[in-house]
Amino acid sequence: MMRYAIMTLKGGTGKTTTAVSLGHGLSLAGKKVLIIDCDPQRNVAVTFGVEAKSGLADLLTTGDVDILEVRDNLFIIDSGGRKLAEVELILGRKSDRENRLNESLKYLKGCDFVICDCPPSVNMININALAYSDEVIIPIAMDYLSQVGADQTLEVITEIQRLLNNYDARFRILPTFFDARTRISEKVLDGLKERFDNQVLDTVIRINTAIKEAPWQNKTIFEHAPLSRGAFDYYRLTEEILSSFEE
Repeated sequence: MMRYAIMTLKGGTGKTTTAVSLGHGLSLAGKKVLIIDCDPQRNVAVTFGVEAKSGLADLLTTGDVDILEVRDNLFIIDSGGRKLAEVELILGRKSDRENRLNESLKYLKGCDFVICDCPPSVNMININALAYSDEVIIPIAMDYLSQVGADQTLEVITEIQRLLNNYDARFRILPTFFDARTRISEKVLDGLKERFDNQVLDTVIRINTAIKEAPWQNKTIFEHAPLSRGAFDYYRLTEEILSSFEE
């Protein structure tokens, strides 16, 4: 089982879109996938038009959780909304608080992939998601502020590596909102490749209106516009992740 955190400290870079699209792409390839919504805004659950009675907030405090099947082979854990913010205070008073998610899911079986969709903030929930994950995917939009957010995310990862002796998650960068019509997109992408080399994924997610439209229909890009550029790019990302998984 491979565990991913989709995270950056800059909003608007396509984190939830990537979590949902990658998760559905992997499930369409026959893999069993669990997406964990780590954001009080509940964007994953909203995208699929569902709501659970017990979500991540309950899992971390009582051990109870509803795992919802939203598509064939695709399951989600709802965040719990505002209750998840309250969990921050509860975790702060507990020992080994950085590993509560690890402990809560230690008996999870039957999944090929677990994907944590993380909010753009430094908090105990994100630290738990990072400590749980084997790899962090950092979406970076093709603008300067997104690069700053990525740098801040890498600082958090480094700090967690320092605090947790057994934490050794890798990170990979996913370029998003690439617009071939602008010089800035080419410049930012070239800069990322020069700086991070093979840690930059080969897949580039291009700007595509259909990606923004899909959640309005409670659909993924593969359902809403399967022949669009957005669907093609996320198919490519799915294939790239599968290739890494099978190596």
